[in-house]
Amino acid sequence: MQGIMEGVRSRVRNLWRHLPRFLRYGVPTSLIAAFLILEFFSRSAALIFDRVMQDQEMLNGTITVEKLIASPFGYVSFQGLEWKDVEGKRILFIPDGSFRVDVLDVLTKDFSSLTIEELTLNRAAISLRFNDDMSVDFVRTPSRQERAQSKKPTLKARDEDKTEEQLIAEGEARRRAQRERLEQDWTNFNQEGRPLDLHIYLNDCRVEVFYRDRHYLLEAVRFSMDCDSTDDTYIKLATGPFGGTMVGGGIFLEGKIDFEYTVPECDLALIVDAVDPSSLGFGMDLHDPLSMNVRLEGAISHPTGRGELHLDKLRIPGLHFTDVNGHIYYKDSMIHFSDVRAQVFDGTLNARGWYNLDTRYYFIGGHGQQLSAKRALPKDKLQCFVDLDIAVDSKGSVKKTAYSGRFVSGEGTYRWIPFRSIRGRFHNLDKKLDFYDVKIDLGGLIAKTDALSMNKGHLTFLPIHVTDQNGNPLVIYDPDRKELIDARTQ
Repeated sequence: MQGIMEGVRSRVRNLWRHLPRFLRYGVPTSLIAAFLILEFFSRSAALIFDRVMQDQEMLNGTITVEKLIASPFGYVSFQGLEWKDVEGKRILFIPDGSFRVDVLDVLTKDFSSLTIEELTLNRAAISLRFNDDMSVDFVRTPSRQERAQSKKPTLKARDEDKTEEQLIAEGEARRRAQRERLEQDWTNFNQEGRPLDLHIYLNDCRVEVFYRDRHYLLEAVRFSMDCDSTDDTYIKLATGPFGGTMVGGGIFLEGKIDFEYTVPECDLALIVDAVDPSSLGFGMDLHDPLSMNVRLEGAISHPTGRGELHLDKLRIPGLHFTDVNGHIYYKDSMIHFSDVRAQVFDGTLNARGWYNLDTRYYFIGGHGQQLSAKRALPKDKLQCFVDLDIAVDSKGSVKKTAYSGRFVSGEGTYRWIPFRSIRGRFHNLDKKLDFYDVKIDLGGLIAKTDALSMNKGHLTFLPIHVTDQNGNPLVIYDPDRKELIDARTQ
């Protein structure tokens, strides 16, 4: 046995003697040196972090961390990272996360905007401001008192007595004042002239976004970005429920931004799920979930978008739509709807319209065919099919949302009374429903009136005139005297 072992040792010594010198001495030396370097990196995490924070010029203010743990391959995990602005107010707090740095930059102490290669944030609360050109800044989260104060001007700006021109002017003034204030107080991130090339990951974060006169609060944010500020940057976003200017169930965004252009170009697919229409200011008590998918393209500061909208159901006063689908086009804060189709009372509706994100004014015009009166008014014993033209014109509030249009029916019956057709015009504003130029063809007799009104459940109407087919007056019903008058004696 001893002879065998001695033979093995002899062969190993012969192999070692025949190895090139760089393999015999260079490789072990390199491995030992690498181990010592990586061990130094691991033990110097706090020193490295402090040095990077001192040398960086992109984040204004101070950044501190409670705990750092470094691996020997450039990964650093942290706990309790806090970023405060120059006034000592908190901008950002991250319970835990990690980042990866370029080991060579650390060893040579040549720190730059490219030193950090990967950043992961877990359960952080982040507030972002986007300027008109879509440049980004980090802002401190307003306190409860500041939120309460910021809400008061918004409520005043929605004063129902103000005109569209006043609302637009006030919105522009608010945005201008906000920009000036933010430029003075909230310039915390300065990336200009500094290239970035890193991967960013957000896990279960809470993100608040300010853009123009809009405010969004996103919960359960999952976000990844392959960022290259000189070329293509790829992003992917998924959120839980969101609130603020718009309320909904989730947002999904995926695509790329090309920074090779002077104004970066985007190609993004956006899905907004389960939006509450009332949160968009549709001027009525609408809470049926609305979903939209849009393809955004063009300059990131003012992209255009095309896509589709969908609602399983949509209930507005007097009408109950199902399976609503249509096309949308977005440009310059305006959303245009076209080729919108829906089922309503066994018939169909085709509609179009627009919505202004700044003023919350909107218009919808549609044409309905073969609507069942029996389905629409199940208790009134009216049986016929109706075609109608409808327009909804809103100035951003319930009291300033008007419905108007005209209708015509085919043959039918009311209780036991047959008729050939009913036609007229209607107008509904602030729960007051008026019918104009109503004409009922009874087959030999024509009943007509200038106006019928339904105001808070009370029916009022002007005199009803009954004529023959040639228009000769026969009977007049006087609503004040509640009696029939022989028109031929008048």
